[in-house]
Amino acid sequence: MSTERITIRRSPAVLIRNLALIELVAFILYVVAVTLGNSKYELYLQIPLLPDIFPYQALKIFALSGIQFVITIYAFLSWYYEHYVVIPTMISHERGIFFKQSTNVPFRETMSVTLVEGPIRKLLHCGSLIIHNSSLPILTLTDISYPKKYLDIILTRLNGSHAYTIEPSSQRVGIAEDILQYEEHSKLEFKSSLRFDHHTKKVNRELEKVTMKTVAAFLNSDGGRLVIGVGDDKSPLGLHHDYQTLGRQSADGFENHFTQLFNKMLGPDIRHLAQLTFHKVQDKDICMVDISPSPRPVYLATENDEFFYVRTGNISTPLKLSEVESYARERWPHAMTG
Repeated sequence: MSTERITIRRSPAVLIRNLALIELVAFILYVVAVTLGNSKYELYLQIPLLPDIFPYQALKIFALSGIQFVITIYAFLSWYYEHYVVIPTMISHERGIFFKQSTNVPFRETMSVTLVEGPIRKLLHCGSLIIHNSSLPILTLTDISYPKKYLDIILTRLNGSHAYTIEPSSQRVGIAEDILQYEEHSKLEFKSSLRFDHHTKKVNRELEKVTMKTVAAFLNSDGGRLVIGVGDDKSPLGLHHDYQTLGRQSADGFENHFTQLFNKMLGPDIRHLAQLTFHKVQDKDICMVDISPSPRPVYLATENDEFFYVRTGNISTPLKLSEVESYARERWPHAMTG
């Protein structure tokens, strides 16, 4: 895992918004000052020595301009010194001009991340990331620039499988439809089908092995999400053709067949680590398989041999026999020595 320290700043749109609010408040204060009439001048005369030092008109200009200047500088420094820092083990929220404050949130396997962005925010490349722990929000990265970029970065720092959820505005939309916005990475992969070959238009059992290879790689790494029923261009192809190849032509039949493949190739004792859910995207079923890390090494068993896969970037990589033992001892020290 990378040790890179990544700093995430709030969007310049936040600063522009704050400066606009300052101008509005300054205008309101000016209007209030005008309505006070002669009472301002009478107050000015009652302050000892002030009329001898500052002419009345000069004092008015200095007071209004000075207050606006100070508030503007404060707004800029508040925006400049507030940022979020991501390191492999945690994320920190740092802010404060004179008195620095920091909130540290260690990464946990139970965490998930929600992206919140609306039409205007999208136009400004701005959004918020809400980090949850067991469904409870614990930290919000508010109005940051290019949130999708940092969403992927944060997800790669989290251990285990994660819930990818997006809320484009205050209204929740389908999680499955939103996941299609992402590119494949270390914790996400798309498959067009489980067993139906869209090129030959018939069942291809090699595709089943490829699917289980991906599942094995997620199990041997930090978990992840496999989405079945999505084309190379991330368009929803659906599971209809897969359904037609099964005895029970439904989502239940699909899950039963997946379970049979899993138990045969990976082992029934860890089947619970892969959770299947079915979603509608453009009236087509797709299957999302959320996979948790395995507590033991997982080998993909075929008719003739066994293979060991891990996740490296957005691909499932086989390890050589000489590499498997060292990898397993480092990843599962208790399982290997117990």
